[in-house]
Amino acid sequence: MSSQEKSPASNEAPRGKSVKEILIDLANDKYESWKQFLTIESSRFLGKRLAITDATVAGLVRDNEILRARVKHVEQMCADLCRKHNQCYHSLIKIKEGHNQFIDETNAKLRSKGIT
Repeated sequence: MSSQEKSPASNEAPRGKSVKEILIDLANDKYESWKQFLTIESSRFLGKRLAITDATVAGLVRDNEILRARVKHVEQMCADLCRKHNQCYHSLIKIKEGHNQFIDETNAKLRSKGIT
């Protein structure tokens, strides 16, 4: 990973606050911005509920983006691992071929000297 790329963990919220506290803060901010337009008590209640729901959806979207970044990172790591495995497999095949060739040459030399 280059120095310019961000790891999936860099998308996460600061560790000082829990997700619940962040969502509550977001809901309160949204509610305060809407409060001036909500004149009746019932509309204030619905506005508060809407703010909470909106903040929850925003949190879910954020979590989804973090999970997508992690999945992409894991997929890349899996592709790298598969490529390395493939390289190792081909290296083992070459070693096996070299070993078999050595055995065949040694057997041929032994036969030519009448040892086998």
